Amino acid sequence: MMRAVLGRRDVRPVFLGMAASLLGDASLLLIPSILAKKLTGSDGAAGLALFFFTAPMCLAPLFGMVIDRVDRRRFLIGSCVVSAVALLPLALVSGQETFWLVYPVSMAMGCSYTAIFGALSGLLKTMLPCELLAQANNALQTARHGARLLGPLLGMAIYTGAGLWAAVAFDMLTFAVAAAAFALLPTTAPVPRPPFGRWRDEVTAGLRHIRAEPEIRSAARAFVLMFLAAGLTESLIFAVIESLGRSPEFTAVTSTAMGLGAIAGGFVVARAVDTLGELRMVGVGIVLYGLAIGMWLVSAEAAMVASMALAGASLTLSSVAVRTLLQRRSPDEVVGRVSTAFDALGGGAQLLSVAAGAAMVTLVDHRLLLVTVSTAVMLAGFHAVRASGGRQPVLE
Repeated sequence: MMRAVLGRRDVRPVFLGMAASLLGDASLLLIPSILAKKLTGSDGAAGLALFFFTAPMCLAPLFGMVIDRVDRRRFLIGSCVVSAVALLPLALVSGQETFWLVYPVSMAMGCSYTAIFGALSGLLKTMLPCELLAQANNALQTARHGARLLGPLLGMAIYTGAGLWAAVAFDMLTFAVAAAAFALLPTTAPVPRPPFGRWRDEVTAGLRHIRAEPEIRSAARAFVLMFLAAGLTESLIFAVIESLGRSPEFTAVTSTAMGLGAIAGGFVVARAVDTLGELRMVGVGIVLYGLAIGMWLVSAEAAMVASMALAGASLTLSSVAVRTLLQRRSPDEVVGRVSTAFDALGGGAQLLSVAAGAAMVTLVDHRLLLVTVSTAVMLAGFHAVRASGGRQPVLE
């Protein structure tokens, strides 16, 4: 299904750059949380690292305004260079006196992810016809979760074998490779843009488009509801792993399982999106994700690994579907802001949920929280399925 996209020489550097940066991010993403857990012994401190990673999504509309006004190729190159430099403070973490450095680095990683992913979404809409967007988004998600498959194990191998400095250096190298790949993209003629309006109108253009498009609005509601509940899992996963008698490093195994599931989901998602419609596919994916969280209640390592595989597949389904929906139903001059505004809505909800989870995991039995989260996420998915009304995708 992805052959038609990957066969285009003009877009291959996009996937090479994304794959390189994602591999580095996946190798390092768990390390701030693991450092916080090991240095403080607190599940909340570990979850707080992911809180800071999520926080920049609230600023996503500002990134989107820039993405829609500048050359997206140059923006990607610059973002990769800045991201590499921003990782350096993490190498200075050596004890309880310096563990706080994991938080600004996590925030920098969140800025990088938000900016790069938003720019890529707009770039693909410009470079590809609408009928290939689902396949292109599938390729990006496959690269993302393929990196999740290899990255955590690779990162932990580098971290335990060569130390924190080596893990940081590896991620910096991947950003350098990504910048070089994006530099290979052909230079395109500037796309005509309307004159710059009032600052507030420019920043909120994406949000206004989301509100005006019924299917995008329904998808946004479903994702916000999902993230309001699912953000608790960022801290809950450490409590669940501890209840299994495993160390925090076991998150590398669960992330690998999630990557395998995501790749499996990639084999069917593009066809499913084009057959069922984007919004219905969003709902199905979210329902399956809620079911995967509920499987954490089974006190067995095999069940935990299986649940993460299902979670990976379900997130591929919903993520590819919603990214395709945003691209197909947004004009080029605003697609960057629509994409980042959507991320901001979900990220803001997740931010509140992660913060609540970091506090609640120490006060409430994690099994009760899991029941609540699983139920709420599945209800969010059913909302999207019901809102779809059986409508088919429209290629605009």
